[in-house]
Amino acid sequence: MKSTLQLILISLLLLTYSCKEKKSESQTTGTEKQTEQKISVVQTKDSVIEKKEVPKHYEHKYVIAKSGLNYRDKPNGKILGKFPLNTSLRLVEHTKVSDTINDGGKLIVGEWVGVQNWVLEDKEIDTVYVFNGFLSNNFIESDIKIYYTSSYYKEQNGNVRTAFLNVSETYFENAYNESEDRNGNSILKDEDLKKDTIRLNKNQRNKLLKFLNISESDKVFIYSITQDKIKAFHIKDLPAIACYNIYGSFEDYGNIETDYEFGFDLGKKINESDWSDNLTFIGKENPFEIGKLQPIIWKKTENNQFPVINEQNENDDYRVSYKFETKEYNYFLQKASKSNLCNHLVIIDKESNSEVFNKLYCYSEGTSPTEIITDSDKNEKNHQSQWTGKLFKNKPSIVFGFQYFSFGCESINFITEKEPSIEILCDNRH
Repeated sequence: MKSTLQLILISLLLLTYSCKEKKSESQTTGTEKQTEQKISVVQTKDSVIEKKEVPKHYEHKYVIAKSGLNYRDKPNGKILGKFPLNTSLRLVEHTKVSDTINDGGKLIVGEWVGVQNWVLEDKEIDTVYVFNGFLSNNFIESDIKIYYTSSYYKEQNGNVRTAFLNVSETYFENAYNESEDRNGNSILKDEDLKKDTIRLNKNQRNKLLKFLNISESDKVFIYSITQDKIKAFHIKDLPAIACYNIYGSFEDYGNIETDYEFGFDLGKKINESDWSDNLTFIGKENPFEIGKLQPIIWKKTENNQFPVINEQNENDDYRVSYKFETKEYNYFLQKASKSNLCNHLVIIDKESNSEVFNKLYCYSEGTSPTEIITDSDKNEKNHQSQWTGKLFKNKPSIVFGFQYFSFGCESINFITEKEPSIEILCDNRH
């Protein structure tokens, strides 16, 4: 009996001890789990904070100093270089360092600001400083507006499409300004909007001339690039018309004015064979030079003659370099290749042996470099696209015809950083 009781007591003691151990074990495990959960929560919270960076909204400004804008290592510090006219800059710092600069007798008050460095070879300097008195929200436009006149031609069904000077871009820009009343400024009436071609009446014509900032006494000057000839017409002799654009809203013609192209009907005055490549100006005086524009015919040269080292294609076996020469300049072109999808044009002033022009013409969704003409194939190719020389009176020499555009239009570039480019207003809408 005693032994039986002893066995029962020992069993109870062992059971009690076992339960305490399990309870203690359970409590310990629970504490560890809670600790782990707290750590896990903190880590998750921290990781979210690290990923959720507050986005920076940078200001973007254009350089409006015609001679370019010096950039420095600190506010009013050492000059490191110069940003050309119309360079787009990203502002990254307001220093609150004010200054006043005398610009030809005019006092300009402003602040030194930090802008993102994209031009210095020393990539360790990521911010440079400029005086914001020479920055603006808008770039400087040329004082010359250039349009394109489509020549007349016969369609396959025998119908004749007349020559047309399209001025829609200027009209819509001026009449549809955000501060203006679009409905009050519109030219076409509701009954006009179902027609293919509308000849503007006197009131509509006057409204168009007003928004174009031209008068009946002005002339249209059309310069044929390939023929090196000019034809002039009086505005008062040209009918003003609106034509339905093929990219309008295809529902029994447009219900809105922007489905139309506005301009002047030139009939059969401009034929396709001689005048398909043209530049057109509207004004009092002819701005074009005659006999001073020349085609660029390239001659192959060694790659080591190309004056700019480009890290992207320095060791590219596919690159090919070309050279063209005039009395004033040496032109160098490096063609697009498998690793670098851009034609690189650099122009060197002979007298100073300095670089005066440097531009890339690249492949993209809507652009591609134009085909070049070399001295070996100039007699085999009929279409010359690249030109240089004096195109405008009292203006520097230009380069033109280096890029095709699916959307938008090409610009005429001057061989100087002091003169803004001229975008051709060809109304290439899609």
